[in-house]
Amino acid sequence: MNVNIESTSSLRRKVTIEVDPDEIKRELDRTYNELRRGVVLKGFRPGHAPRNLLERFFGDQVRGDVIQRLVKEYTDKALDENNLKPVVEPEIVTEETDLPRALKFSAVFDIRPELVVKDYEGLKVPEETVEVTDKSVDEVIEALRERQATLKKVEGRNVVQEGDVVLATVEAFEGEKSLMEGKAESRLLQVSKRALAHGVDEVLIGAEAGKEARATRTYPAEYDDKDLAGKTVEWRVAVKEIYERQLPPLDDDFAKDQGDCQNLAELRERVRADLVERARAEADSRARQGLLELIVERNPVEVPESMVSREQRAMEAELAATLRAGGLGEEQIAEQVRASAEEFHNRALKRARNTLILDALREQEHVEVDDDQLAERIGLILRQSGRGRERLADFYSHEENREALRRSMRREKVLEALLQRAKQGSKEQAQGAEGAPG
Repeated sequence: MNVNIESTSSLRRKVTIEVDPDEIKRELDRTYNELRRGVVLKGFRPGHAPRNLLERFFGDQVRGDVIQRLVKEYTDKALDENNLKPVVEPEIVTEETDLPRALKFSAVFDIRPELVVKDYEGLKVPEETVEVTDKSVDEVIEALRERQATLKKVEGRNVVQEGDVVLATVEAFEGEKSLMEGKAESRLLQVSKRALAHGVDEVLIGAEAGKEARATRTYPAEYDDKDLAGKTVEWRVAVKEIYERQLPPLDDDFAKDQGDCQNLAELRERVRADLVERARAEADSRARQGLLELIVERNPVEVPESMVSREQRAMEAELAATLRAGGLGEEQIAEQVRASAEEFHNRALKRARNTLILDALREQEHVEVDDDQLAERIGLILRQSGRGRERLADFYSHEENREALRRSMRREKVLEALLQRAKQGSKEQAQGAEGAPG
C-alpha cells in the first residue's frame, strides 16, 4: 500500500492510497472462490464452475464488491497507522479502478482540532426559586378532566354552538367540482378553531341539525394548504346530531381514577409536585445551556466545515420531512429549505462548536458511560417508544447507533457534572456570605 497525505488546510486532510496489485489479485481470487462455492451454473457440479464463466456472469458485481471492501479496509488501515481521526466519515474519491492492475483512491476529511478547554473551573450558578401557582395546578387538573369527558346528545336544541361536538359531513367545492377525495362520510367534529382548520368551525356554528348549511371562503394564493390556495371554496356541511362534552365531577372519585390518590387534595399535591419537578428540570436545562455558552465564549475553536455541513443537512432533512408530512409539494419544500439555509448554517455552526467543547471536556474530566448505563438508557427509550418499539430496537441493534447514543450520554454527563459543581460553588459562596461578620 502506498499512502500520500496532504494538508489542504489547517484541519482538512487528503489521503491518497494505491493498493498493491498483488493485494487486489488476492482479494479477487478469494471473492471468486467464495462465489464458486455458493453458485450453481448449468452443466457444472456445485463448486466447479470455471473462473471465466464466473467473470462473464458476475464480473461487475465482484469488482464492485472488491473495490468497496478494499477501499474500506485500506482507508481504515491508513488512518490508524497515521493516527488520523476524522470528525465525519471521509469522502471517498476513486481515481483509478483498473482491476486487478490498479486501485487508487483518495479519502478527504477533516480532523478534530487540538483543544484544551480552559477557564471552566469555579463557575457558579445560583439555584432558581421554583414556584407553582394554584392556577397552574387548576389548569393541569382541568386538562385531566377534559381527557375523561363524555358526549351527551343535546336535547331541546338543534342549532350548533361553539364548543359542541357534531356528527356531520363536510364537503368543499370549487364551482361544482369537489375538492375532496372519495365519498363524504359522517364524522365526529369538535366545533372550535383549535380543532377545525380553514374556517369550517364558522360554517358549522349556527347550522341546524337535519339541514344543509353552505358558506363561501376565498383563500389567498400563499395559503398554507396548496389544495385551497388561491381558490374560492364553497363549504357544505350537513349536521346529523349535536352533542355536548360533559366533564366528570371534580371530586374524590375523580382523583381516585387518576391513580395513587385517595382524594382531591392528594391529587392536587401530586400535580403540584410534578409541576415543581418539571420547572426545576427546565431551570437546570437553562443553567446547563448558560454554562456551556460561557465556556464556549471563553474557548474559541476552529470548527471543521464537514461537521457544520453534517449538522445542517440533518436540520434540512428534518424540516423537509415535517413539511412533506404536512402535505407540501417538493417545490415548496425545496423553497422553504433554501430560505432557511442561513439560519440552519448558523445553528449548525453553534451545535458543532458545542460538540467540540463538550468532547474535549469529556476527555479532560475522564467522563465515561459504561455498557450497563447505555443498556439502561436504551431500555428506557424502548419502553417509552410505544408503537415504534420494534423499529427502535432494530436501530439500536447496530453498534454505530449505540456508540452515537453513548457519545450523547457522555456530553450530558459532562454538562450535569459542571452544573452540580457550579451549584455547589454558589451554595458555598452564599453560606460564606451568611457567616461573614456584619
